[in-house]
Amino acid sequence: MGLLLALAAAVLTVVGISGLRMLRTTGLEDVEEQMRTAVAVEREKGLGPLLDRLGTRFLGLTMRLYGSVRLRRLEEAIRRAGRPDGVTLTVYLRRQAAFVVIGVAVLVLFAILGQPLIGVMMFGLLAGWMRLWLTTAGSRRQAQIESELPDFLDVLGVTVKAGLGFRQAVERVCEFHDGPLAQEMRTSLQEMSVGVSRRQAFVAMRERTRSEGVAAFVTALLQAEELGVPLASALDDIASDVRKDHAQRVRQAAAKAAPKVSLVVTMTIVPGALLLIVASVLLANMDTFRDIL
Repeated sequence: MGLLLALAAAVLTVVGISGLRMLRTTGLEDVEEQMRTAVAVEREKGLGPLLDRLGTRFLGLTMRLYGSVRLRRLEEAIRRAGRPDGVTLTVYLRRQAAFVVIGVAVLVLFAILGQPLIGVMMFGLLAGWMRLWLTTAGSRRQAQIESELPDFLDVLGVTVKAGLGFRQAVERVCEFHDGPLAQEMRTSLQEMSVGVSRRQAFVAMRERTRSEGVAAFVTALLQAEELGVPLASALDDIASDVRKDHAQRVRQAAAKAAPKVSLVVTMTIVPGALLLIVASVLLANMDTFRDIL
């Protein structure tokens, strides 16, 4: 009888520990470990591990607050940004929770010191830091894709003219490129290798990148495939159009930058120049001012 009681107690203990672990985890940790690469692990230095340890305690609550719809949108945003620094959905949520906790602590500290407004500003900055970082990384990656696309298409067109098929040509060109555009192309090739059609794979790439240049390339490529246009000449035309669109966007960006440059000049150089002029006038007429005074 005593042996049975001991065995039952051991079973209950194991079940209790397992239940406690299930309550404290989300089930995504194992998936996250499989997705992380050696490079991402190597980058985890400094503040990152501390934020992960702090945010782990609030991971489940953060996921429930986000909800399934917002989590899917967040996962899409992370994929669109190219998973910068190897960040997965779980890592993002952990660090988001950690920044919110730190923001609450800072808010309470400044409230005690009698500066609640500064505390609210710091809390807003910390709470929105991860979203700002992800948006910036996504915009930077999108701009890099836009700049790489014309040259990529030029090389792809030459490779197709050399006699290779489209898929083999893309694989060949991707071997000599390591940017985000080549990564997206490799993803599309992997999808096609498991049975996804070319149309579906490239439409998915267009949705992932949200790039105007990639969207124009995919649309023109699919239209050329439907109309039976020779692939080599179609790629030349697509590369020419994409290059023209890229140049137009660069000109638009330069036009938008002109007012910003004027504002910087007005706010910095002009006051400094006026200060020098006024100081020179005062120094040159110091004796006159003494007589007046």
